[in-house]
Amino acid sequence: MNLMMPTRREFTAGLGSIIVSFSLDPKLAFAQQAAKLPGSLAENRMLDAWIRVNADGSATIFPGKVELGQGITTALTQIAAEELDLPLARVRVLTTDTTRSPNEGFTSGSQSIEYGGTALRFAGAEVRAILLDLAAKRLGVAADTLTVADGTVASADGGKVGYGELAAAVDLHREVTANIAPKPPATHKIVGKSISRFDIPKKVTGGVAYVQDMRLPGMVHGRIVRPHVRALSSTASMRRR
Repeated sequence: MNLMMPTRREFTAGLGSIIVSFSLDPKLAFAQQAAKLPGSLAENRMLDAWIRVNADGSATIFPGKVELGQGITTALTQIAAEELDLPLARVRVLTTDTTRSPNEGFTSGSQSIEYGGTALRFAGAEVRAILLDLAAKRLGVAADTLTVADGTVASADGGKVGYGELAAAVDLHREVTANIAPKPPATHKIVGKSISRFDIPKKVTGGVAYVQDMRLPGMVHGRIVRPHVRALSSTASMRRR
């Protein structure tokens, strides 16, 4: 029995019709690509998850990476202070807390600065821009004419307003846009400078410096107890017999 093998033209004609569909609007694909945020912002998009502006003119940052002795508490504070135009002494760090801090996953692989630091850079730049806009309205001038030093916004005509005075009006419960570019490295005054690490004093005095120093109520410790003499393997034991 011979089977008839239709040609490609005959097969296509037998289908009756072919439906071809494609999108003429590339914005859909572009929107998904543009939604990607840098660093740990990708999974923690709310601005107030990272930074809070306090009534005393200070700021509090909420890193999602823990201090294990690698010095990230100091480094992340430098990054935030740089972008916010605040002195180091007025940037507080809230120890990583699963009920408050952004979820940055594991602290490993030297990724705290790469991911958490990047997130704080962009978040800090955006918070500073928001504060400048509020100050511009308060002082009645354009935001791009203002300067900031140590948390005080000043205009060319001598007007001044501090971050603390703007704190009540700052609404950071919004998604980060990452559209505000962080400062270029050439303008850095805090990042890249050698400063005393915050964790060293407690480290040398036996204080609570790292997450592994945590002591909880009723907490117990366990360790592996090994024999003084290494046990012979079963194979070695049989050979000796």
